[in-house]
This record gives sequence, C-alpha cells and structure tokens, in this order.
Amino acid sequence: MTTDALEQRIQILPESVINQIAAGEVVLRPASVIKELGENAIDAEANMITFWTEEGGKALIKVTDTGIGMSPLDAELCFERHATSKIREAKDLYRLGTKGFRGEALASIAAVAEVELFTRRPQDAIGTHVVISFGMKRLGEPVRCASGTTLIVRKLFQHIPVRRKSLRSDLTEHRHNLQEFFRLAYPHPERHFRFYHNQALIYDLPPTGLAERILALHPSLSTAALVPVEEETSLFVVRGYIVLPEETPPQNRENFLFINRRYIRHPSIQQALYQLYRPLIPTETRPLYWLFLEVPPDQVDINVTPSKTEARLLHELEIRAMLTSIVRRVLAVSNLSIPTDWFHRPSITLPPKPSAVELSSPLTPPQQERLSLAPPPSPRGEFLLLYGRFLIIAKREDAWFIDVLGAHERILYERYLQGIPVASQGLLFPALAPISSAQASLLAEMQPLLIERGLALEIREGREAVLHAIPAGLPPATAPLLLEELVRVAECDTLPADWRERLAKHIARYGALRPPYTLTAEAVETLWGDLSQCEDPNHSPSGRRIRFRLNEETLEKLFQV
Repeated sequence: MTTDALEQRIQILPESVINQIAAGEVVLRPASVIKELGENAIDAEANMITFWTEEGGKALIKVTDTGIGMSPLDAELCFERHATSKIREAKDLYRLGTKGFRGEALASIAAVAEVELFTRRPQDAIGTHVVISFGMKRLGEPVRCASGTTLIVRKLFQHIPVRRKSLRSDLTEHRHNLQEFFRLAYPHPERHFRFYHNQALIYDLPPTGLAERILALHPSLSTAALVPVEEETSLFVVRGYIVLPEETPPQNRENFLFINRRYIRHPSIQQALYQLYRPLIPTETRPLYWLFLEVPPDQVDINVTPSKTEARLLHELEIRAMLTSIVRRVLAVSNLSIPTDWFHRPSITLPPKPSAVELSSPLTPPQQERLSLAPPPSPRGEFLLLYGRFLIIAKREDAWFIDVLGAHERILYERYLQGIPVASQGLLFPALAPISSAQASLLAEMQPLLIERGLALEIREGREAVLHAIPAGLPPATAPLLLEELVRVAECDTLPADWRERLAKHIARYGALRPPYTLTAEAVETLWGDLSQCEDPNHSPSGRRIRFRLNEETLEKLFQV
C-alpha cells in the first residue's frame, strides 16, 4: 500500500448512502411522501388524485393520478437523483411554475422504502412497471395499466430502525397526512381529490369553488363566516378568504398562506397579520385565513429548504405592509365592532383616563356615591357568611376571607387532575358537534382517558362527536360546553400537553355550585380542610385570588393605625 493511499481519509460516498442522506432531508415522515407524490401528480396535470394510507402511512401509501403519465425511459430515469423535467439550466429556477423541481423526491423515497410504479401515457398502448426496494432496482417491465401514474410506497424506514421508532402513533401520523392533503386540496379546488385511510373513504372532494372547498374541509364554519379578499397590486395579486374574528374557532392555531399555489410558512407576514387581528380575538387564538399570493417567479425564492415550505421575497417589506393594509380594509368594512382608531393605527392604545370631576364647579355638582349594603348576617359559630358567597373564618389568631365559589372550583379542579376514576352520569339528550376527520382522529386518541374521567364520547363516521355522559354531579346543561372544549382541543396538530388541565378548568368552572350558599358549621370545616390540602389554596384555576389572610398587623396597616 502506497504512502498516498495511507494518507487518504476523504472518500466518495456510495450512491446508496448519498440517497439515504438526501432522504433524511426530504422524507421526514409519511406526510412527506404524501406531499411529494401529491405535488408530482398536480404537476402531471391530473384532474383526479386519490390517496390511500394504512396505519398512518407506515404500512402503505398509495397515490393514483389521471395525469399525463411517463414513457418507459422516463419511468426508469425518475428514480435517479437530480433527474427532473422542470429545469434545464440555473436560470430556470427563477421562472418555475410547478411544484417540484429538485429531482430528489422519488430517489429519496425509494432509498428508504419499497416503491412500486405503474405508469402509462394516454397515447401508449402499454405502460411501465418498476419496482425499487431501498435503493435497489428489482423490476422493470411492460405492463397493462390505466393511463396516468400510480405509486405505491411500503415499509417506510424499515431498514432505518431509529427513523422508524421516531414515528408517532398511527393517529398522529394520520393527522399529519391529512394536514398535507389539505395543503394540496386548498389551492387546487378545480381538481378532484380523494383520501382513504385503512380502506375507509375519509374525504371525497369533487371540483368546486374555493369557498366550497374550504367549507368541505371545515364543516364547523358557515358561508357567512368567510369574507372574500381579492386585490391586485404592483407587486402581487392576492385572493382568498378570511374568517371574521367573531367566527374564528376559539384557540385556533392554523392559518394558510400560499405563494404561487404553494403552502408557505412566512413568519414575518403571518406575525403581521396576527398583530392586526390581536385586538379583535382572544389572546390564545390565531386568525384563520386562506390567502393566495401570486408573485412573479423571479421575485420569490422557494428553494430555501429541501421541503420547500419557506420562501424569500424580493420585496418582502412592501408585500407585508400592503397585504396587511388590504386585510385591515376588508375587516373594517365587514360590519365589525372594532375600536374607532383601529383602522388608522398599527396597534391599539388604551383611551386616556377621564378627567376628574371639578367638585367646586356650580354647573357640575358632585354626585353622591350610594352604597347598597345588605344587613350584616348573624355569626354562626366561628364563621360569617356575607352576601351568600363570601366567608369569614376565624382560625386561631387570624381571620380568613374566602370566596366560596372560587374555593369550590379549586377543589374540583385538583381532584379531577389527580387521575382518580370519576363516576359518570348518562345524558337523556346527548350533546352533538360536527368535527373534521383530523379532529376525529385526535378525539379517538383521547377516548380511553376521557372514559376514566367520566366522559363517554362517541365518534360517528369521523364527522360528528357525540357526548353521552359527563362526570357525576355536573348539570346536564354543561354537556355542550364540555364538548365544545373537547372539539377545541382536537383542533391542534397534536394532542396539547395541557389538555387535561384545560378540561379540568372547564369541569371545575361548570361543576361548582352557584351562589347564594347556605353553609352549616360542618360544611365550612369540610370546605376549609379540602381547600387547605390543595396545591394552591389561594387561587382559582383561572388565577383569580380566592383567599386572603387577615391578622392584627394587616388590619393596622389597612386602617393606618
């Protein structure tokens, strides 16, 4: 062995290793396959695109389209890295009108899975059948098949145990698959999309208008909730819909921004729109919109990441300002109750404090403040109940002021969080709520835990949630409110870490007895003992103060003794 050979430490990687490295950037989970194959089908001018998945895509992903198909030669070449029909030279990158262009998708997928291809052009009598198994070609032969293309992906990441184990549950992967399906279906309402999961038809979306497509995927929204946006500027054209603030689902986390029909995450633009909505929606809610920007291809770069979900705009600041202004104007003319200066200012400021009344002015005599005080109740042992709600308890040398309603809420909240099985009570009239397929998947994941907590939830055909039972002791009228909160939790991409706390807050809020109260000495002692054992006996689940300690030193400070 020569000295040069001994000193050589840099090696050229084998093609199979290169493909697996590329796959790590392009294929993160089954949803990545849905995205890449779906985009290829759209670029192939398919009018009908059908997706099949099994076990959240881990066992099978199948995509069939009615597009232009491929010749036998192209069917072989499409699995090579950097093999693409979209570009010929570097400048083509800046005038692209298609989804895919890197030429890495099929090569990357075939490197980490078993892929089977059937394809035929309409003008050909015979199609082509190709099988690639984890980067190795197994078969290539003529075959009789329908025109268009069918790609079948099996055993994803089977030879990469670490990647396989990193996948989440079937339900979670299914939700991610649906998310990518939505992002393909929204910008192409003129095409027919179908989605099957475990042999069941989840979505059948025939060609329609954009508003109808949105409502088909968001059955909880109404036509009246969608406000159209359409304007042409010198830098871009924008079309789409925004949801009125009062119609925005509580705690909404999703919105949809597309640039040249490609779903894009653009934090700068999305944050600007959030700040615009902020005075009009609750703090934990994000605005819901579908905005489609058409920007000249030479003024946008979507080649930022391998997944092509980010973009750089040549005139980013101008586009952000103009788009925000357009949305502001659309909201302002939608008969909203908004602050009077909101249309003209980028942010909301508090109104100035009213000027003090001039007590010496003969024209504006001071108004005497009238206090309506109930007669003081008679003491009962060592406690005093004021106005049927507020309790004063003497304990040794101290006195405690307690809001009984807040105390009851705190006790119920902490009991529910302890995870002790809760008895349930059936409902004569179950509560009903429409849900999307993604919400159905998440609620199905929650069902076993809900049963332990006294909630019997049924999911009907993946489109409706039915609450049959609630925790014992709760008024039946709280059932729709609890179901509404469950549906809100299921609007997230994944199960929120704090969903039990959120549900416990609602149960405590609706389950606590309403004032006025009639308390015996035994009931007061029980309340004091239960509250003292709570992790936070001083605050309600919403953070409101419910207990104050009052001793001689505090009273002296209060009365400035």
